[in-house]
Amino acid sequence: MEVTTRIADDVTYVKVTGAVDTPAAEVLRMELNKVAAQKPKRVIMDLSMVPTMGSSGIGKILMFYKNLDAARSKFEIKGIHDNLISIFKAVKLDKLFPISQK
Repeated sequence: MEVTTRIADDVTYVKVTGAVDTPAAEVLRMELNKVAAQKPKRVIMDLSMVPTMGSSGIGKILMFYKNLDAARSKFEIKGIHDNLISIFKAVKLDKLFPISQK
């Protein structure tokens, strides 16, 4: 699993590539903490290259969202696969922030 970030205008783009299993979720947490520490105004996370994600990865994304929300930053997920969007909706993350497949 790999996490890359880039900033354009007032948007921080976070692209996650590869499966997010339990060990990868810890790496994801560390990378997302670095992004949150920069106090971005808006974050768009691209999950188009993530085929699978375990509950630990989903938990790390939720923690990241809570950190951003506390700082009044906007967050959304784009490019999520069919198999992941059903899980995200089942735990009602789509009620907290926008999630789209494109």
